Amino acid sequence: MGKLNYYCSSIILTKGDLIMKRNLKKQQVEDIIRGATLLGAGGGGSAKSGYLMVEEIKNVVVIDPTDVSDGSMVFVVAGMGSPVVLLKEGWRGEEVLALEKMEEILRKKADYIVPVEIGGFNSITPLHAGAVKGLPVIDGDGAGRAIPELEQTTYNLGGVPVEPICLADSKGNSGILYSKDAKIGEDMARAITTVFGMTAGIACYPMTGKQLKETVVPGTLSTAEAAGKAIREAKEAGEDVVEAALKAIDGVLLTKGKVAKMTKEVKSGFDYGRIYVGDVIVDYKNENMMAWENNQPLVTVPDSICWLRLDGEPLTNADIEEGMEVAVIGKKAYPKWIELNGFKLFKHVLESIGYTGGYVPLK
Repeated sequence: MGKLNYYCSSIILTKGDLIMKRNLKKQQVEDIIRGATLLGAGGGGSAKSGYLMVEEIKNVVVIDPTDVSDGSMVFVVAGMGSPVVLLKEGWRGEEVLALEKMEEILRKKADYIVPVEIGGFNSITPLHAGAVKGLPVIDGDGAGRAIPELEQTTYNLGGVPVEPICLADSKGNSGILYSKDAKIGEDMARAITTVFGMTAGIACYPMTGKQLKETVVPGTLSTAEAAGKAIREAKEAGEDVVEAALKAIDGVLLTKGKVAKMTKEVKSGFDYGRIYVGDVIVDYKNENMMAWENNQPLVTVPDSICWLRLDGEPLTNADIEEGMEVAVIGKKAYPKWIELNGFKLFKHVLESIGYTGGYVPLK
């Protein structure tokens, strides 16, 4: 994991009429990034990419979604594209340009920013945009994990339109897309992202505060910080970091061992691959989609399959190398995914990697 030379900022946590301001120092930022990387299910951007923006995050407000008024305007902002390319090329705040383009197109100013997913990069991206624009960031996201495509969100499940979709690169290029269907919007956005060099800043899913409260997965930034802190403290105390992680996220240990083999390719703006750890095989499309054990499906999306190096560092698929000693951890999906049959949004992704069966829940 990358290290900061220095960091000192402040974060305002609001709850109802109570406003609490605390100093957010290097340790707290590291906890958030560490925990979000674990919760990202192999994706959501590398923690190393998240660290590139941390020193630019100054006074930023993080607010509970229940405190957002119904008539407020909320925009999703994120980074989009290949995690491998992002890790190699770095990030220059493209999400801010996409947000500004959204405000220009809608002729409305954002009141709040909300993450699209949880992950080492895409949990930090909204905080960066919030700091630059002076906008509060919602403590929550649209998946409770990282996801490969725009349609695989609880926002989409709840009927929030994805359009307009605004994309931007670091050179000042931008694209505006309109699509009534989130899957088609994803495909168009991915094509532009490829033209932009495999990464882009994105703003989408403009929604009201009422829509936000009906669809968001709440509290995920807080959960990420708590998980990151638990792992760090276990490591410092010489305790079992895997057990600490399992307890912090209510996870299930699928296996521990050495990464014996892995395949990886970048195709159509996505990272595809397969990772072998003992008897468990994990298939991914940016994020982990499913795990196999002894040639039988072990667990599928929307449940999460997460990586933790045995020395206590969470990993993304872009970070993993053969020979690493890792724990493979499962985590149940946010209940709304199951209640609204969210598996249907992932079915075509699973088919693209050769799986045509149904949802296999974590046991």
